Amino acid sequence: MNAVRLIVLAVAGVAAIGAAVLVRGAMQPPAPVQVSSEAAPVAAPEPVTARVLVAARDIAAGERVSAGAFRWAHWPDEAVISGYLVQSRNADAMERLSGAVARTAMVAGEPILEPRLVQPGQAGFMAAVIEPGMRAVAVPISARSGAGGFILPNDRVDILLTLSANENFATRNVVENVRVLAIDQSHAESREGALVGATATLELSPSQARAVSMAVASGTVSLALRSIADTEGGARLPDGADETGTASVVRVFRYGEEQRVALGGGAP
Repeated sequence: MNAVRLIVLAVAGVAAIGAAVLVRGAMQPPAPVQVSSEAAPVAAPEPVTARVLVAARDIAAGERVSAGAFRWAHWPDEAVISGYLVQSRNADAMERLSGAVARTAMVAGEPILEPRLVQPGQAGFMAAVIEPGMRAVAVPISARSGAGGFILPNDRVDILLTLSANENFATRNVVENVRVLAIDQSHAESREGALVGATATLELSPSQARAVSMAVASGTVSLALRSIADTEGGARLPDGADETGTASVVRVFRYGEEQRVALGGGAP
């Protein structure tokens, strides 16, 4: 065997070995790519929101609210409707709605709609202030019969009726512990000083309203202001009175002396 043939065989062997190595490498799966556990996940885009006025707590129908009854909450921008109060356009909404009365009940987190609140002076305000089942009745008063003007809205009073006949005078309670809703057109609770008016609007049950209407038609009605520490229990008819407010015994003053007589009887 000559030298040329040996060289050819050697080159062929080397080529075969190289081809085998290449085929083996191509048949093996690729090495897995190592992913670092510390790689930060891709953050989702922040949703676009607006700050909307919502109820900070449950609000009952007829409740007078303050600024603390509201709060600003983030609301999806696409869910904001035209009636919502958005902070960017209504920054003073909390203060502006303070003192309003809720027409309907609202739950905590519910967006505030202005038509569901009634402001003092607006139509329907008095109807929203009255407790369910009660009535608003106006009675004539003066500085003399209205405790000198010191009776203010939301005070509590007793309603007195004075009857006179043939120089005999009788006075009795018609209804006790009555809530004053307004004096004339004023219904503010925080007003200071005296408030002399010609009409007091009172909160009464239907039977109490009948008794007071009868009293106004029968004689002189006066309001007696109650202590702020003596206002528990709500309005009530006096002891011994029926649903019309008629008492079985009245006090009669004759010649400076007090006498008690049965209803329908005359002074002795």
